[in-house]
Amino acid sequence: MELRHLKYFITVAKELHFSRAAELLQMAQPPLSQQIKQLEEEMGVKLFNRTQRRVELTEAGVSFYERACELLENLNFACDEAQKIHLGEKGDIILGFTGSPTFHILPRVLQVSKQEYPELKIELKELTTAEQVRALNKGEIHVGLLVPPINSNLLNIETLNEGSFVIALPKKHPLVKQGAPVDLSSLANENFLMPRRKDGPGYYDAMMNLCYQAGFEPNIILEAKQYLTFISLVSFGIGVALLPSSIKFIDREEVELMPIGNSLSNWTVSVAWNKNNRTPALQIFLKLLKKTTLYTEK
Repeated sequence: MELRHLKYFITVAKELHFSRAAELLQMAQPPLSQQIKQLEEEMGVKLFNRTQRRVELTEAGVSFYERACELLENLNFACDEAQKIHLGEKGDIILGFTGSPTFHILPRVLQVSKQEYPELKIELKELTTAEQVRALNKGEIHVGLLVPPINSNLLNIETLNEGSFVIALPKKHPLVKQGAPVDLSSLANENFLMPRRKDGPGYYDAMMNLCYQAGFEPNIILEAKQYLTFISLVSFGIGVALLPSSIKFIDREEVELMPIGNSLSNWTVSVAWNKNNRTPALQIFLKLLKKTTLYTEK
C-alpha cells in the first residue's frame, strides 16, 4: 500500500462520486477506479458499494476512512514539525543568564521569541558567569548571557551591549538629597556590598576599578550573588552597592539609583555558545537575541 492509495481513497470517500473525485485529483476516472480496486484487493476488503446511480462506503470502508484520515493528518503534522525543526522554528533552548541581562535583554528576547517563534521552547537557568562557562563547555546549556572576560577556546563569544554603573543608596542617604551625579570618592568611608569575584571576574573588576579611580579601596562587608539581595540590603541601610544601570527596571521603593560622575568603567554583556553546537534552533535564537539588543545602553 502506498500513500497515494490513501489519498485516492479518502477523496473518493468524501465525494462518494468517482468522476468528481478524479477531477479533484486531476486524473482520469478509469485509473482512479483501478487504483481503488487494487487497494481493495491488497486489503482483501470491499470498501465501496458501487451501483450505476450511487457510491457508498461499506461498514469496513467507514472504519478505514476514519483511520486513514487520522493517519494522513498525523503524517502531515509530522512533516510540518520536521520542517519547523529543520528551519529552527521549533526546538528546545536552555538559556543561562547572569544578573545584569535579567532586567533588559532577557525580557525583550523572550517576548520577541514568543511572538515570532511560539514553538521555540526556552528553559531558563540563572547561573553566574563562571557557572555558565562550565555548563557551556559540558553541553548542559545551549547559550549563555554573561559578563566577560571569558576564557574558553570551546566557545563562540560576541558582545551584545554595554552599560554604565549606578550607585544604589538608601532613600534617606544625604547624597540622595544633593542630586545626581554622585562623586564616588564621597563614598570612600561607606560599607560596600559586592558580588564574589569567582562568580564573575569581569563585572567585579570593573566595579573595583571604579573605586580605585575614585582614590579608594572599598570596604566590602558582604558578598552575594543576586542583585535583588543588594537592593534589599541597601534599603535597610546595611551598605551601598554598585549595580548595572539596567536594574532601574525593577521596583525599588526604598532605594535610589544615582548616576556616577566621571565614570570611566562600564559593564558589558556578551552571548556565548559552544562552537560544536550548530542546531537550527540555536541559530534562530541568536538572530533574535542580536535583533533585540541592537543598541548600547549608556
